[in-house]
Amino acid sequence: MLKKDVLLENGTFNKNHAKVTEQRFLDDDFYDPQDLVQIKYEMLRTAKESSRNIKEIAIQFGFSRAAFYKIKASFDKEGISAFCPNRSGPKKARKLTPEHQDFIDSYIAQNPKASSGKITDILQSERGLTISRRTVERYRRHQAEHYR
Repeated sequence: MLKKDVLLENGTFNKNHAKVTEQRFLDDDFYDPQDLVQIKYEMLRTAKESSRNIKEIAIQFGFSRAAFYKIKASFDKEGISAFCPNRSGPKKARKLTPEHQDFIDSYIAQNPKASSGKITDILQSERGLTISRRTVERYRRHQAEHYR
């Protein structure tokens, strides 16, 4: 897997990497304009160590002056972890309770070829649980990956 793919997967790919004009990111392979965490950190470090104008620094790193101050405030509050995006959406299963998961597991054990749509229908008719087929598919995929 290429570094770009990893950055895209974890949400730290700098989609505005072409706007980065800071010389070290153009001249030195260590500095990667596509790495958003590195860009933000180096921008703050440059501002701290330099007497250059904040607006000028921000622009060279591909940000606006306002974005610079927002990034700095986040860093001051949370440290470098502020540069890593939080996963959006629910953090855990909300509709599929452990009891529903046990029901799905036992149903699949008895009916290994059952479709996710069929399981969804049975959950609705027998348990009164209205969920999408995709929820069951994600649960099955998670179980398959977890028990490999």
